[in-house]
Amino acid sequence: HVRQDAIKALAQLGSGEAFAVLQNALMAGTASSSTILQQLISLREEIAVPLLCYVLSHSVARGRPVDIHTQIIEALGALGPRAESIQALREALYRGNWWAPFRTATKRRAAALALRRIGSPDARAVLEDARRQGSRGVRNAARALARSEPRREEKRA
Repeated sequence: HVRQDAIKALAQLGSGEAFAVLQNALMAGTASSSTILQQLISLREEIAVPLLCYVLSHSVARGRPVDIHTQIIEALGALGPRAESIQALREALYRGNWWAPFRTATKRRAAALALRRIGSPDARAVLEDARRQGSRGVRNAARALARSEPRREEKRA
């Protein structure tokens, strides 16, 4: 309970220093990272979203933190349409490293899925731009998502 209250208090502060403390705890790659993330996700949307966006935008995922980044991306997709979520997911979709192609592809796929899950006009616009104008990896993530969607005729049946 103490840990949960401390996480909630830091998230509610909303300052860069508080966010940095939680970011360091999440990106440490320890067993408690997943617990911290789950507690953040269980907070109200208006508290969790800014923090999750901050962590996603201000950290580099290498090693075990890749799973944390993927979970953050999925959580942002589940927490609903917010401008800051869509912007952070757009950054995650376009960010990648040529020396880590599998990690990059995994994160891009997760970001595209999260944007589709949000489903707002802004999120759909980001996906459409990615299909048309993104780099090859970005286009592949967005197009693979489009291919997995059922056809309109199939939806009606």
